[in-house]
Amino acid sequence: MTTQKYLDQSQNIFFIFGSEVVLKNSSKDLLLKHLSNKGFKEKTIINKDGFDKIDQTIIENASGSLFGSKIIVEINHDQGKIPDQIIKISQIENINHMDNIAIIINSSNEKLNFTTKWVKQMDEIALIIDCGKLKSFEEKIWLKHQLSFISEKDRPSLVQNISEMNSGNLVAQQNEVKLLRLTYKDGDGQERKSSTESAEFMPFELEDKIISNNTKQALRIIHSIKSAEDHYAPLLVWIVGKIINSAANARQSKNPIDSLIKSGVWKNKTSEYMHFIKNHKLQNLIQLQRNVFELDLANKGLSDKDFWYELDNIVIKLTSN
Repeated sequence: MTTQKYLDQSQNIFFIFGSEVVLKNSSKDLLLKHLSNKGFKEKTIINKDGFDKIDQTIIENASGSLFGSKIIVEINHDQGKIPDQIIKISQIENINHMDNIAIIINSSNEKLNFTTKWVKQMDEIALIIDCGKLKSFEEKIWLKHQLSFISEKDRPSLVQNISEMNSGNLVAQQNEVKLLRLTYKDGDGQERKSSTESAEFMPFELEDKIISNNTKQALRIIHSIKSAEDHYAPLLVWIVGKIINSAANARQSKNPIDSLIKSGVWKNKTSEYMHFIKNHKLQNLIQLQRNVFELDLANKGLSDKDFWYELDNIVIKLTSN
């Protein structure tokens, strides 16, 4: 995992790899937040079908957008060895001096050989972020950090219980943390009480309604949360983003079910996801990835778009096919 110290010292090129999807996702979130603070407000995504245009895309966007915005180019490599088009990024002229463009390479490779020529070249221009599996004691340190919102009195027992129940599975541990954020109140371990309908609809139910194409119920959940628990907005961004990213990755994978599981989808939901994915073309999912990025900016107050209106539109697009 990277740290703010390394980010501040790095250039705007990043290479993420490793087998732990939770760490990769959180690393990318940290990078996007860091780049947003530096003025990067737009993003273009390149998947496998667009690898031949990596050089062209980088050079064309190097001076920023027509409106003067700085641009993030996110390159998703989801299978096989690193292609030449990504390896050759380090050879692009003046790549280290393109201030209006940032590059995030998100690779499926679980390991890198730092003695190979291309990795050495990448290391010279990019911050390489290793998101490999954590050791047992590292998992507990990570989990303790995730539970920083819990009182010091309750935290040790929760760390121990969650760790024992889900040893080696950061996806499951992260889901437990997300649920605790919904139920834990004021450090006293009590469940949140709500006199409104929103208590009936936990945000995690939104995933089930979206992948089953239930537009009405999905919007009902969102509107219930908006009326009483609007501080859950970041969690809703995460949930919708997870659905879209998991679907996009599976769409491009030779083994979509394995891809879904690797993205953190529970095995008992993979059949529903497969049915959901069949209704969405890859190009539509890529556009929705851009929409989620814009949604996140709206939630953080970094754009003038209305968060709840944009969220409704994304959910309608996801469930109306």
